[in-house]
Amino acid sequence: MGHDDFRELSPSALKVLLALGYQYNGSNNGDLSATHKTMREWGGMAEATLSRALRELQERNLIIKTRTNYKGRDGARCALYGLTWAPIDECPGKMLEIHPSIVAPRKLSKG
Repeated sequence: MGHDDFRELSPSALKVLLALGYQYNGSNNGDLSATHKTMREWGGMAEATLSRALRELQERNLIIKTRTNYKGRDGARCALYGLTWAPIDECPGKMLEIHPSIVAPRKLSKG
């Protein structure tokens, strides 16, 4: 939490990061979602604000998109994310676009 990328987050990005972190159980990194419905459970957030917050978190390398959202004839699926300071886990059936890892994509230390 001492890293500038975390400390300088906008309030909306911080709220989304908390919602993603709340879902993480130690073995599902990569299967975390931040949908409009999810954020409604966290007090609400406009869709444009949610999009900006997710973009900010990705630009600061605090989260990584592990699956792209999809909407088509055969249904819809939401985008999924992983926290970059923890290894990406095997998430069977989730069709992740990022391979599981043993090492976290990023080391989050002061600086």
